[in-house]
Amino acid sequence: MIAGLAAGQQALGHAVRLISSDRTRAPAVDAFLGAHLDPPPPRFEVRPKFFVPLLTRRRLLRALDGVDVAHLHGIWPPVTLLASRMCRARDIPYVLAPHGSLHPGALAEKWPRKQVGLWALGYGGLVRHAAALHVLNADEARIPWWLPRPARIEIIPNGVAIGPPAPPLDGAPPVVLFLGRLHPAKGLDLLGEAFGRLAAERPAARLVAVGPDQGGAAILKAAARRHRFEARLTLPGPLFGDDKRAALARATVFCLPSRHEGFSIATLEALAAGRPVVISEACHFPEVAAAGAGRVVPPTVGALAGALAAVLDDPAAAAGMGARGRALVERDHRWSRIAQRTVALYQSVIDARGAT
Repeated sequence: MIAGLAAGQQALGHAVRLISSDRTRAPAVDAFLGAHLDPPPPRFEVRPKFFVPLLTRRRLLRALDGVDVAHLHGIWPPVTLLASRMCRARDIPYVLAPHGSLHPGALAEKWPRKQVGLWALGYGGLVRHAAALHVLNADEARIPWWLPRPARIEIIPNGVAIGPPAPPLDGAPPVVLFLGRLHPAKGLDLLGEAFGRLAAERPAARLVAVGPDQGGAAILKAAARRHRFEARLTLPGPLFGDDKRAALARATVFCLPSRHEGFSIATLEALAAGRPVVISEACHFPEVAAAGAGRVVPPTVGALAGALAAVLDDPAAAAGMGARGRALVERDHRWSRIAQRTVALYQSVIDARGAT
């Protein structure tokens, strides 16, 4: 997301710097940034530990020298807190993107530690003193009343790189594709049970779940054993680049039945590929239903199975959904469009700082 946003801002003529807390100069990271950013911007690596290392402060000072505005991503990384403090000390306004971290469901995870962080370690001030909070959708904008908040909250969704649409499937066996972290919160129990209902009547259908395993693979395997579709379940692990695009090209329908989602890049990638999507209401992407690009359903087995069956059983309607989904992404979610909106936000907070 950060690489796409930075590339869009560079294309508008703005200078970008990247600061991260990488522990090593990973060649894979350099290769990824080089593939998305031309030229690759200056990148500063810092290693904050208890916010005291002199080297970290020096690197941050050098990185922030001459900066007009900072865009901080994530609430809990120590580098974010340290950067916010140094921005305030140097009178640099910063925009904070929590990426779902302030949602009640996210706060419930490790609740005691996060309360200590908010009220004792300074993370509450990180949020309160932001020039603006950059949230991804209307649901994320509904910050719980008891949390600290800045004066301004701005909704700007994620973007996606748009390549050519995936080719027509031409009668290939139906494939339900999940793409993302294989985590229980992603609703993989619902997906396994829903596909189990479909599998008996559609012997050619396959379920492919792409992503790093974080406890969800066992859930899908257990469902496959119960419903006897082990031979039709594929768990290839995480895929990137051409391999990920190939998985999207082979998909009949993309499915994300999350119980909580900030803003799914995987859903955008599926829409950009011209594939219909079936997502839960907890994905907070009502534009899918409004555009006719897929189905948005309650996070229940019955609703999910019914929506998947409707898409699989009507290829013409599915193709229309895919075309409308790609049009939605081209109109609203190109990185060039998202970059324009973020730059306008930056300019407004800079102007507001100058007026005070």
